Amino acid sequence: MKQTPETIVLVNFGCEDIQKFARSIRDRHIYTMVMPYTVPAERVMEEKPVGLILCADAGTPERPGAREKFEALKLPILDLTSGTGTGDVDAAVAFCCQCGCHGSWTMEKFIDEAVADIRRQVGSAKVVLGLSGGVDSSVVAALIHKAIGRQLTCVFVNHGLLRKNEPELVQEIFARNFDMNLCYIDASDRFLDKLKGVADPEQKRKIIGKEFIEVFAEAAAKVDAPFLGQGTIYPDILESIPLDGNPNGVIKSHHNVGGLPKNMKFKLVEPVERLFKDEVRQVGRLLGLPSELIDRHPFPGPSLGVRHVGPIERDTLHMLREADAIVTEELTRAGWYHKTWQTFAIFVPVKTVGIKNGQRSYDYVIAIRSINSVDAVTAQVVRLPWELLETMMERIVREVDGVNRVVYDITAKPPGTIEWE
Repeated sequence: MKQTPETIVLVNFGCEDIQKFARSIRDRHIYTMVMPYTVPAERVMEEKPVGLILCADAGTPERPGAREKFEALKLPILDLTSGTGTGDVDAAVAFCCQCGCHGSWTMEKFIDEAVADIRRQVGSAKVVLGLSGGVDSSVVAALIHKAIGRQLTCVFVNHGLLRKNEPELVQEIFARNFDMNLCYIDASDRFLDKLKGVADPEQKRKIIGKEFIEVFAEAAAKVDAPFLGQGTIYPDILESIPLDGNPNGVIKSHHNVGGLPKNMKFKLVEPVERLFKDEVRQVGRLLGLPSELIDRHPFPGPSLGVRHVGPIERDTLHMLREADAIVTEELTRAGWYHKTWQTFAIFVPVKTVGIKNGQRSYDYVIAIRSINSVDAVTAQVVRLPWELLETMMERIVREVDGVNRVVYDITAKPPGTIEWE
């Protein structure tokens, strides 16, 4: 991981809002990292922090010996383990300033550091980048291209889980906006065959991650690229690695973090791995990326694979793809697309009795989810107009064969995650 000057490490002793707290301090242009209390002292010191903030919610039991481990580092410490201070951002910022932080961590400075870091890491070698057309990978493509130009080859893989017309749209946008090497690979059958019959979401993510690496390895061999660029962002890492040291504490393994094979031969280039989603968007705007890329709704790397609950079959995947396209079309037509962070359809592998074309039907369920967020750490449900939801429902039931019922997900994050899997 890249080191950032003037780093403050937040040590999590059991604080539910620690990510939100970290974001609040970052908003004051002070760089923060979150680490579990189980982290080895040596790992903390690798980041060369100028201070530590120990965080815990009220009533959280003190971890025997853990506090002493951090006190032994002889760094300034702000102790918030009593659970009374995580809402006091001003006090935390004052502590950071006392530790020598000057509020100089800006996205402009980040770009300069990231470009220099990429050049230092890669040298004259080549990089192959997994491009999805989403915000994260697009910003990474722009950053790496700014750093090393034609040494970068972007590989856009159609894994059969993309949205309707996505392969054509992504290729057209990049051809129009970027002068960079772009290789398109249709590996739909390859991925879908591997996923056939797999219901467990963690297994799905790992299969997709492993297959991605193999496809990239084949593409990289053709251009002799030892480096793999990825659009990994900070929430991916935080959700994939247990903050309390307990493997059961993993929220979900992102295909580009916990889903990567251990014997991977690539060296990773992940220039935005320490940024939250809104920070990535700021970088994209500073790099001059068009709104059609920067302001697109976030789309997970495993794509519709984590919006299709249960085993993926080609016919049910088609239902989801068509339903999702209807949701996006109607959201855009009603002027709500840019009022929401994400709005999408989910395939639910449950059949219910209904009436279609005047006859009894026994078909599947589609769920609609619409949320607003700043950084994907927490999310609030959007109260879409009832008339808009009715229009979506009527079109889905009428136009998508095999679906006779539509429901609306009203769960915030937490307790739910944004994606269903």
